Amino acid sequence: SDTGFAACLRRRRMGGKAVFHFGTGAHHIVGRENAKLPKPNQVLGVTASREEYARYIDLVIAEPRIANSYKAMFLDIYTLDARGLPEFDVAALFHLCEFYDPQASSYAPLDDRRLLDLFLKKLKPNGRICFYLGSNGRDAMLRLVDKFIAAGKLQVAEVPLPLVVC
Repeated sequence: SDTGFAACLRRRRMGGKAVFHFGTGAHHIVGRENAKLPKPNQVLGVTASREEYARYIDLVIAEPRIANSYKAMFLDIYTLDARGLPEFDVAALFHLCEFYDPQASSYAPLDDRRLLDLFLKKLKPNGRICFYLGSNGRDAMLRLVDKFIAAGKLQVAEVPLPLVVC
């Protein structure tokens, strides 16, 4: 959950880091809570929801200081390209394996496997990828993560919260 992720960042005293967040939520909890940290992270959130994006616009109009550390973009995550992304210390891929549809997304160059691979390549040394175990795509996500672990591309660091692997 976004609440668990925000708590993880706070508990780890993560500040001044580059953070990617897949799925902002209309509540924008990660951005709001991040702005309260002594040294806020630079969070880039993405959403394909018109409502979530409209709520982000309303948020930064109402509380413009949040925009200093939290940016949200409206986009189809499966159209990302490594050339347009910075490196991240943390990537929260909470909605991995939830939205990709091979037929509806035939225009997109990425699927969930390629998306995970892209973020592994965009991680800074000692970076982390976080997964949400309460995701609608949990079973498919865990199968994909297991394949990456078996291939030596990913390792499980810890499970600090019941629903967030961070």
